[in-house]
Amino acid sequence: MKNLLKTTSVAALTFLLATVTPAYADVDVESLWLRESIPGQPNGAGFGVLRNRGTEDMLLVGASTSVANDVEIHQHVREGEQMRMEQMDMLVIPAGESVTLQPGGYHLMLMQLSEPLRVGDAHEVTLIFSDGSSLNVAAEVRALVQNRHGGH
Repeated sequence: MKNLLKTTSVAALTFLLATVTPAYADVDVESLWLRESIPGQPNGAGFGVLRNRGTEDMLLVGASTSVANDVEIHQHVREGEQMRMEQMDMLVIPAGESVTLQPGGYHLMLMQLSEPLRVGDAHEVTLIFSDGSSLNVAAEVRALVQNRHGGH
């Protein structure tokens, strides 16, 4: 019953944000989610798919959420055998295409969390574009490791 209430709350928040947020940007967001907090880690990460329905490239220049002091756009960069994160000034979402935010690639880095991100919770994330538009999205917190075998 408790999980049903959480699922219903997340669905209601998603519907509410989708219906009251004007779609200024030509960008759709598919399944934006936040990774559950790692114990003792002050930062978090956000993932999903950004799809540009428009005829011009869109530039994601920032994001914000009440659960973090700052949100940065990051990418993973390989240097020899090592991977490191690098902050980006903007992320280009080409016209008519999509960009995937995923572990090991582009992602939103939530800096200095005000509270741990707990599985089942949802937080509003505002995506900010270079044309001055913004898009509010409900982002569900998901587990660090997804069970790919359905419990088997």
